[in-house]
Amino acid sequence: MNLKNKVKKLVEQLTDTHIYRVLPRGIDFIQDISNSLPIYRVDTVFDVGANVGQSSKVYLARFPSSHIYCFEPVGDTFRQLQDNLKDNERVNCYQLALGSSKSKGIMIIQGRSIMSFLLGQSIKSPINNDVTTESVDIITLDEFCHTKRIDQINYLKIDTEGGDLEVLKGSLNMLTEQRIDLVEVEAGMNPSNNRHVPFEILKGFLEAHRYFIFGIYEQVNEWPTREPHLRRTNILFISHRMIEMNRNTTAVSA
Repeated sequence: MNLKNKVKKLVEQLTDTHIYRVLPRGIDFIQDISNSLPIYRVDTVFDVGANVGQSSKVYLARFPSSHIYCFEPVGDTFRQLQDNLKDNERVNCYQLALGSSKSKGIMIIQGRSIMSFLLGQSIKSPINNDVTTESVDIITLDEFCHTKRIDQINYLKIDTEGGDLEVLKGSLNMLTEQRIDLVEVEAGMNPSNNRHVPFEILKGFLEAHRYFIFGIYEQVNEWPTREPHLRRTNILFISHRMIEMNRNTTAVSA
């Protein structure tokens, strides 16, 4: 054992911790992408349910060649999003909701802005008496990509408080043609979670279109009741096309 390893082992023993040279899979999705797809470059990101730009700031920093398309339907939140990402030429912000068809919708606004959701899209989302509502425009991802002539999405993040499946249903052309490489959705992990789409439904839908689980991130317990079992997670799926491309690249390099 060399000196470096001896020091590492001593520190672990003294602090009762484990020091990783590389983070274990499932902690940092961008690091996992880099490790598993070393020559892959993320150029086009869709941030659906962008809120005030928290995720987009991460993408801008960690995907240095990326262009971000942000979608946030709530007026006040959208203005904060614009302010937080203003003067950034790598970002386009749209005051739109994405769904399964082009229509008008009612946004339920209660509590923190990240908790807003479209009426009728969450599974059984409870509505308080003191809610505010707002009419919003809904468009499909397929129509948006057709209009903007976007042929490929490298990373699609969906965080719509229960509307994730509707967004996917409005992306059928892009999914069927494998023109989205990586898809992140927010999944409910137990039957008592009536806010998020159940994991099993999202998994079945995406696997039917040849998208498979790449990693599981941000595991959150049932914090409203302080119970220990999982409430939700972010599930990242990868397309069959990307799997095949990576397999071919690995075979050539070997």
